[in-house]
Amino acid sequence: MSTQDKCSVCGSNKLMHDLTIVDHGHMDAKHDLSVHIKTSDRLIFNTFKKSKLNACICGSCGSVNLSVNNPQELWQAYLKHKSL
Repeated sequence: MSTQDKCSVCGSNKLMHDLTIVDHGHMDAKHDLSVHIKTSDRLIFNTFKKSKLNACICGSCGSVNLSVNNPQELWQAYLKHKSL
């Protein structure tokens, strides 16, 4: 939905693009939600490919679509992870 002009659920054009999803942790510390894919097979000090989650919300029906900025990098990391 982040690149569309209309909501895929209700057809409205009231879309809020590129919104950040925040988690409130200890002492109300704020952290952006993200996707992490493990790219090494070590017991400690593993490496990960990461991407922040972005949201697009429809102002009419409330439908939420999530996206990442680097889908090709995550796909390659996923393939590497599957082969570990």
